[in-house]
Amino acid sequence: MKIRLTDLGLLAVITLVLTGCTGYSTMQSEDTKVRLQSDRELAEVALVGGRPGSAIDIYRQQLESRPDDVELLYLLGVAYNQTGEFDLALHFLDKAKAQDLAVKQHVRGDILRELGRAKLALGDIRQAQRDLESAADLLPASAETMNSLGVSYALQKEYGKAREAFIVALAIEPGSLEYRNNLALGWILADQPQKGIDVLYPSYLRGSSTSKTRQNLALAFAMKGDIEAAKMIAKQDLTKPELEKNIAYYQQWEQEK
Repeated sequence: MKIRLTDLGLLAVITLVLTGCTGYSTMQSEDTKVRLQSDRELAEVALVGGRPGSAIDIYRQQLESRPDDVELLYLLGVAYNQTGEFDLALHFLDKAKAQDLAVKQHVRGDILRELGRAKLALGDIRQAQRDLESAADLLPASAETMNSLGVSYALQKEYGKAREAFIVALAIEPGSLEYRNNLALGWILADQPQKGIDVLYPSYLRGSSTSKTRQNLALAFAMKGDIEAAKMIAKQDLTKPELEKNIAYYQQWEQEK
């Protein structure tokens, strides 16, 4: 069959049109990806900046077109953990976990850690511990994960295990006062106040303590019977009525030993 020149011209035009459509579609797709990534970066800034509600608005909008996106489901769980809406955090994290077999190891670990933290907040301590232990196996170098695992042990009065986890967290992030405070509490709650003092006092002397670490340091001194030292440290953060209440508690505790 002979193909006329006019037919060839028509085919060329059609090919050009189709090629042009494909190129336009590709450009639209790339623009969408760029916009989605830009929005997600804005959400991350909001999350880190303590505005999880703004992050949630962005994540939920994106989830409408990407309902099975594991990262989005995980990030929503993180954001809801920050707002204290732990049931919603569990909802999205469970959905992420159900689809996480194909994702990387660190992502599975992050999902399990956030699940554990949500369950801790809801009082499901045993299940939280199991999730956090699994997360720690996947993320042994994550200070945040090891700290949360330590909290789960401490809440069950397994203070030895709690201290081990806090020590690992502190080794990874030695400058964290939160992890240092938790390690000290692991000693104080186990009725070994001097070891708690040993953990907290150097930071106090350097002037790098927080209200929380000072109050726990005061408690440790009171447990040793040094009420004056406890009073001197505690009064830095308390009103007069609060200080009097704490001193009464310290004295009562000492009498009941």
